[in-house]
Amino acid sequence: MNVVLVGLNHRTAPLDVRERHTVARLQLVEANEELARDDLFEEAALISTCNRTERLAVAAEPHAAADRLRLCFGESADPDVWHLYELHGIEAVQHVFRVASGLDSMVLGEAQILGQLKDAYRAAFEAGACGAILHHLFQRAFRTAKRVRSETGLGAGQVSLARVGTQLAGEIFESLEDKRVLLVGAGEMAESALAGLRDAGARDLVILNRTVETAEELAGRLGALAGGLDRLGHELAEADVVITSLTLDRPLLSAADVREAISARHGRALLIVDLGIPRNIATDVNSIDDVYLYDLDDLDVVAQRGQARRRAAMVPAEAIVRREGDRFDRWRAGLAAVPLIKALRESGEGIAEQEVRRALAGVAPDDVETRRAMERLATSLLGRLIHAPLTRLRTEAEEGNAPYYADAIAEIFGLTEEDD
Repeated sequence: MNVVLVGLNHRTAPLDVRERHTVARLQLVEANEELARDDLFEEAALISTCNRTERLAVAAEPHAAADRLRLCFGESADPDVWHLYELHGIEAVQHVFRVASGLDSMVLGEAQILGQLKDAYRAAFEAGACGAILHHLFQRAFRTAKRVRSETGLGAGQVSLARVGTQLAGEIFESLEDKRVLLVGAGEMAESALAGLRDAGARDLVILNRTVETAEELAGRLGALAGGLDRLGHELAEADVVITSLTLDRPLLSAADVREAISARHGRALLIVDLGIPRNIATDVNSIDDVYLYDLDDLDVVAQRGQARRRAAMVPAEAIVRREGDRFDRWRAGLAAVPLIKALRESGEGIAEQEVRRALAGVAPDDVETRRAMERLATSLLGRLIHAPLTRLRTEAEEGNAPYYADAIAEIFGLTEEDD
């Protein structure tokens, strides 16, 4: 079985393409169920974050599976397919490990992506789309991410897109201490942004959310005011910085909405950082005087400036990814030997049981000690006899030589089917 990945991300596709293909968290299980229904895939999983949408599959026919995964992004005539990348085998595996470790993020070393990858794994598991190979792949990816963060400097400090947004606010305004900051959304992005804003000196903070209780819970922990989206127009007129991070089908704010708020601001500048995908703010808002709108693609430029120190950690981090990828590949190769190992063990146990019964025919039924001793001897002899061939078979399977050794061992131990 081969691992195949097809996807697009911030490196290959602009934001307007990425947002067409993003899958909301609440729809992940359903999307994985759809993948699992395809007979070409033995296993499958969907990874969808603010900067990537990728589909993974385990299949006996990798090229046919890749073609099918491409169709999940649209028909072949769709221009979006030109933004897709396709990875097979160890390259696909190492790519997932790089994603988990923050090596393939817009913000190098970003930690939030690991939580999003865990969401993807849980959704695939709940949908029944994730089997033994993808289970092992995701678990190894999480372990790789932990090693990269603990053994290199890649994850030093708090790095996330939300933090980059707050960094941008700090650059545009000399100080945030006297500025009113409005966060629209109360999820992980909002929490990360809020912590960064407080570190930058912001004190006048407001959180608005569709679910007021969620906004109140976050605001209570970090000393902010909270409310529902019905207060958006009023708060927009008062805020100096607005950071949005909602999951929406259409923009939350149009140019008309922002113009109405601007009319009450008497020329005060308004910075809007849109972390949503699809975007929360209509793009023509950027044409309004005294309004500065930044979306995820704009933040990429800001992120690049702060990554020089973390780039030095990329060499050891990439080395960890390669080693962990090789370990996974050896494990996957070893799966080819599993059926023969099972057959050899079952054959040996059958012979041992048969011989024990024959030897015990002359032993008195009440001689329990003798019977147990003979059973232990048979089990011990069997283990010692098959240990060497099983060990060699596992080793050779990890090196990709399973077919040759498997045929020989099957022939020697009489495990091949006789021809008619």
